[in-house]
Amino acid sequence: MNTFRIILFLGFIFLISSCSNKDTMRVSGNISDAEGKTLYFQKLNLDGTEDLDSVQLKENGSFKFSMQKLEHPTFLLLKLADNNLITLLADSTEKIEVTANAKNLTESYSVKNSMGSKYIKTLNQKLETTKNDIDSLITVYNNIPELETEQRKAVRDEMIKSINNQKNFIFDFVMTNPRSFASYYAVFQRFDDGSLILDPNQKKDLNMYTAVATSLDLMYPEAPRVKQLKSFILGIKKEQRTRQLREELLSQANEVRSIPEVEEEDLNGKKIKLSSLKGKMVLLSFWASWDQKSMEENKRLLKIYSKYKPKGFEVYQVSLDKSKILWEEAVKKDKLPWINVSDLRFTSSVPATTYNISKLPANFLISKEGEIIGKDLFGRILDEKLADVLN
Repeated sequence: MNTFRIILFLGFIFLISSCSNKDTMRVSGNISDAEGKTLYFQKLNLDGTEDLDSVQLKENGSFKFSMQKLEHPTFLLLKLADNNLITLLADSTEKIEVTANAKNLTESYSVKNSMGSKYIKTLNQKLETTKNDIDSLITVYNNIPELETEQRKAVRDEMIKSINNQKNFIFDFVMTNPRSFASYYAVFQRFDDGSLILDPNQKKDLNMYTAVATSLDLMYPEAPRVKQLKSFILGIKKEQRTRQLREELLSQANEVRSIPEVEEEDLNGKKIKLSSLKGKMVLLSFWASWDQKSMEENKRLLKIYSKYKPKGFEVYQVSLDKSKILWEEAVKKDKLPWINVSDLRFTSSVPATTYNISKLPANFLISKEGEIIGKDLFGRILDEKLADVLN
């Protein structure tokens, strides 16, 4: 009788344990060379990370974390330090297994039983390769003498090619896996400077955001990240409609006397208004680091700026770059001393569309009273105009 009761009790315990396992998601594994280190288990929310659990690793490096069944795919982190972590994409009741070395979790880890997590690893590895390629090209570019313009142009072209290859990789991934939250992760990948790899203001790129939103909304309409993505797309489209209306109003004007406002961020993230320079003679200049004519014109403009700045002349320059890395390198390399801003939207730049810029370089000379008194004045012609109005 006692034996029967023991068997019945053990069966009951097993049944409870089995039911419990069906309602939980688990992440377990082994981190080598990590004795005494604390491994943190975190959830990656839209507004930051949320601590879920932690464990001090012993000599064998084993760990096990669990949480309730996930309502929708969720991004999780295994972290030893802010720059030493693993990103996982967990779903439902997956039993994810991870192995890694503590010296570099990101490069050494492998993952089992989670296709989403494997996708994240593939995306991160590709991006890291691209960033390393760009860093190498920047080093090569900086070592080329300024007079070797053709060589510099060739290196800049390689940088742009590398960026476009990364974008094409994301395009292919999204089209192959439109219903995976890994595609959400892919379209929001960024370079180290914080700029999005896909530019939502470019039609082809925006189509990728829309494709992911449409696919995920069918399966996870209540997921916070799906709602955020839909809101993001609506915001971009609203901004585009506003910009189009502004362009139409500008094109309908017979003569532009009142200057449309420009307010963009400089390299330090500080927003600067064009109107803040009222009372000075201002050259509103449009350029890009990838445009050789712009780079050559900047060198001529340096001499003019030095000559007339003491007389109240200022330059407000707008870059049509899409990479902050290339923009910043060009500004520092040529030691451009004036105001330099950009929204990093390439040819979709808001200031450029506002002023209907169709070629580079381009500029507008604005009087101290705030009226346009000249357009596309370069070199000697700009020098003569400034001598006339400032002397």
